[in-house]
Amino acid sequence: MKIWLNGALAEDVTLPATGSGWLMGDGIFESLRTYNGAPFALDRHLHRLVHSAKVMNFEAPDASLIKRGIEDLISAEPCLPYGRLRITLLSDGVIVITHIPYQDSDTRIALAQHDFPQSSQRAITGVKTISYAENSVALRRASERGFHDALFINEEGLVVETALANVMWLDDGQWFTPTLASGCLPGVTRALLIENFRIQERDITPSLLTQAEAIAITSSVREIVEIERFESKFFEPSQSLRELKASFHQWIIDKLDL
Repeated sequence: MKIWLNGALAEDVTLPATGSGWLMGDGIFESLRTYNGAPFALDRHLHRLVHSAKVMNFEAPDASLIKRGIEDLISAEPCLPYGRLRITLLSDGVIVITHIPYQDSDTRIALAQHDFPQSSQRAITGVKTISYAENSVALRRASERGFHDALFINEEGLVVETALANVMWLDDGQWFTPTLASGCLPGVTRALLIENFRIQERDITPSLLTQAEAIAITSSVREIVEIERFESKFFEPSQSLRELKASFHQWIIDKLDL
């Protein structure tokens, strides 16, 4: 596998043992999906990367450099039907871009509730930082109980997001997603669904979430994934969600003109 590191293709990454951003988790990243080698919504992800760097108080490289790195990396490897592209930027200026195969799946997943609240007023709220310790702990605790992902709740008892994605739910035929005031990540797929598929923003508690007609998570790599179970509540497969998933996927393909 090729890696794009600091301006050139490489076979591996060697990072310093001291004084580096990676040791402190002091960096940011963006993950997105490629379709037959074409990255989707790249400019949106780069815009968020620049914003995240400003929040973290360090400078992001020029977008043209990252785009060139992506082009070089994708050109160096066989074209993938689907790929996971990750751009990692450390506070000390290290840039790493990777592109690995991604296998799409229609599997419905189980969602647990994380025990510890996530503050909506953090200094890094809305930033995709590489400091993923809380998310990793939540996922391990969920996995020990037989779940695939963990739902975060904020200090006001409102649903925020999961450890891996944004969340949305169906109520009386309308799809909703938490407001940004909840502290959730301003996900790219979340934004596209709001702008183009009439998804609305609304706050919700976990108890009301169990009363939803359907629940799903959204991310740039996985698109839309249906929740089969939230804690002890099981949900029947949703025709509305199947239609939304298919429409959104086709909308992406059309936008990329594949």
